[in-house]
Amino acid sequence: MARNSKSRLGPVSAGAGRYVVGEVRPFDQKNQMFMRSTWDPAWLPAARKYYGYHEMKPSEGYTLKESALNDAGWWVELAFGSGNFTGREGLGAWEAEQMSSHRVAKTTTPVSVDPVELTRLIKRAARLYGASLVGTCLLDRRWLYSHSYHTLRKESRPIEIPPEFKWAIVMAHEMDYEGIKQAPNYIASAAASAVYSRMAVTAGLLAQYIRGLGYKALPMGNDTACSVPMAIDAGLGELSRAGWLITPGYGPRVRLNKVVTDMPLIPDSPIEFGVWEFCVACQKCARACPGRAIEAGPPTDKCHNICNREGVYRWPVNAEKCFSFFASIGTDCGTCIRVCPFNKPATTFHSIVKWKIKHFPVLDPMLVKADNLFGYGKPARPSRFWSQPN
Repeated sequence: MARNSKSRLGPVSAGAGRYVVGEVRPFDQKNQMFMRSTWDPAWLPAARKYYGYHEMKPSEGYTLKESALNDAGWWVELAFGSGNFTGREGLGAWEAEQMSSHRVAKTTTPVSVDPVELTRLIKRAARLYGASLVGTCLLDRRWLYSHSYHTLRKESRPIEIPPEFKWAIVMAHEMDYEGIKQAPNYIASAAASAVYSRMAVTAGLLAQYIRGLGYKALPMGNDTACSVPMAIDAGLGELSRAGWLITPGYGPRVRLNKVVTDMPLIPDSPIEFGVWEFCVACQKCARACPGRAIEAGPPTDKCHNICNREGVYRWPVNAEKCFSFFASIGTDCGTCIRVCPFNKPATTFHSIVKWKIKHFPVLDPMLVKADNLFGYGKPARPSRFWSQPN
């Protein structure tokens, strides 16, 4: 089965394009499930449960100290960013304004036109500002949304990015390992919300740095374009059964954002380290998914609903089932990330296992059994998180 599934993929050098098997039309952000829940009448009750405050019987991981942790994690993103719900505003503004009396370098003469030097500068700056991983790629406009959707104003507007914006900088941000081990509860949700706030700052700072060097920059969170295929193009990882990006170092335990620019950069090469074959053999995320939203069978180019993009060969996630479970617990889930065998600390032992996955895919079924035998992926008790050394 692994060999037949793999035969449908294009060459690694094609990046995310290797998963394309038909016509890929620009996706309308309005149909992304979190956006759809704010305008589709059939999903408004679920949206009120998920986004609104409602009485829940306190239980482990769902007390005030955990819910406050999650809410605080969102504060910068919701107050100053815009990458999840609107885009192009606050720290995600496409043309940043002077916000204080502090002098900001302005120039019409770029600091350099050497792509090698500029790429080195940008990657170092991205890490300084908070990125765990950073890669660069040519902008594949198939991954741009056709329209953005403003959830507050209930407005759609076309995505129009001028042709001089030819490059993208894609960043991955690690989520706390002990936090994700709690999924699904408020602690795991806080591990994600805190990263979204940090991403808003990182993208905004990097875009401003690029402008200070004499180039243009458009910072983006989940808005404007699909992050996972752009991260694949930028050499940060591979596509997984659960739809997440799997990175070599952090597995699926990352969130993604990007900056599109007219600054000439050296593109990174897409990578392959055995994720596709392992996902065919593993299926742990599908079996553990509380909402039964992840496909347990072979990959396909079929769609579940308007939340899926057509023309792509993968395991399509049923976003309706996923969001329904989110609404039922009143917060994010993250179970698929917690149980993923790639979600491990970078120890010597786990590095050896990853080397075997890359070079000996015939061992994948045995490694999955070993992962289960050692009890990896089981949820941790909230007391474990709170008892971690300061």
